[in-house]
Amino acid sequence: MNWFYSDGKDKNGPVPDAQLDELLRSGKISPTTLVWHEGMAQWQPLNVARAGAQPGVVCVECGKTFPPEETIRLNNSPVCAQCKPIYLQRMAEGAAMPSAGGLWRSNKRLVARTETVFPDRCIKCNTPAGGFRLKRTLYWVHPAYFLLILCNLLVLLIVYLIVRKKAVVHIGLCEQHRSKRKRGLIIGWSSVALGIILMCCAGFMSSGWGFFIGLLVLLGGGITGAVMARAVTPTKVDKEYVWLAGVHRDFMAGLPEWKGP
Repeated sequence: MNWFYSDGKDKNGPVPDAQLDELLRSGKISPTTLVWHEGMAQWQPLNVARAGAQPGVVCVECGKTFPPEETIRLNNSPVCAQCKPIYLQRMAEGAAMPSAGGLWRSNKRLVARTETVFPDRCIKCNTPAGGFRLKRTLYWVHPAYFLLILCNLLVLLIVYLIVRKKAVVHIGLCEQHRSKRKRGLIIGWSSVALGIILMCCAGFMSSGWGFFIGLLVLLGGGITGAVMARAVTPTKVDKEYVWLAGVHRDFMAGLPEWKGP
């Protein structure tokens, strides 16, 4: 069977099954890359298209589809041979285990059950994450509560601490995006520290301009660092689920549509 695939900009092919497998192993395409072959009504993610063409199971660790005989069940979950060492190490360390379910897509948002361990793919670019998971504790309140800042900042802070909702997720990040996040943290905290030092020095010297410059450094660098370090943004949290923005579309392409709890 000959396949065509899209890299997001161009359509490539045709390539036979063997070459498609090699592209997948090399990381040039992913399980959620859009593909098409003659007879298909529309382009579909690779894992969806192949699941429809032949029986297979999805590895709980990497999210790729394999013939049943090429996977084993560990902790009652299907795992491919390549991911077996990573999965066994996770079990030995008592770390959170990835789940075959718990993820959906809702328009441009990803819906996750709290405490879900994401597949071994970077949520920012959909490339392999190499077994790395970043545990994120996310908080959210309805935006209407921020109108309380018109009354008093202290009132807003107290209400926020009372009504905020919490969700925990374990997300995959590739080395490139891990490095970007580290740079963001360094820039953010360094700017905050430098800004405070400049404002303190300006206070001792009674320099209004020095205080203003310190404030700009604190706010500008802090916000820039926070944006660089941010992996995902919660847009809604309830008792069981969290809605996330900032997840790459290829990561979400193979996920089932959210139909409600």
